[in-house]
Amino acid sequence: MRNVFSEILGGVGIMLVASLLGIVVNTVRPNGVALIQSGAPVSTAQHAKPDSTAGADTTHVLAEGAISLAETKRLFDEGTAIILDARDPSEYEQGHIPGAINIPYDRIPEYFDVLQSQVPMDAHVVVYCRSLTCDFSDQLATELKIIGYKNISVFSGGWDQWSTAGYPIEGMVDK
Repeated sequence: MRNVFSEILGGVGIMLVASLLGIVVNTVRPNGVALIQSGAPVSTAQHAKPDSTAGADTTHVLAEGAISLAETKRLFDEGTAIILDARDPSEYEQGHIPGAINIPYDRIPEYFDVLQSQVPMDAHVVVYCRSLTCDFSDQLATELKIIGYKNISVFSGGWDQWSTAGYPIEGMVDK
């Protein structure tokens, strides 16, 4: 019995030392991951202000960090932002904003190489998903902030608002 107890204690000791070593290495690395998230999560669902591009309809609101359809289109036309599609790859293939990069909100580790190679840390990044009721873009934007991206906007109207407006699209859209 004593032998089993000492093996368990040794295993716990190894895990503790490994964890502490990992924290120390992460802390001294110039591009280490923040252990405590700084700033508030990006959210288009709470603490909203009226969308000035919505005309008389003041029920449509934008939160801090959120941008309107008009602003998204302006950035798209100017080519001054990198647009990320937070939806599943199958939805992305069906249709997306031209030039948008697909980074599914729940699969960042799988797409980390794409993110690092195609999205500079200092770029203005616009994230979108399906619609006003989809929070994938909020989740991806929050993760990007944790990674270290600073200039992130969320196009909360998403794919539905973009495609309904008749703006350019890519993919196998069924129309």
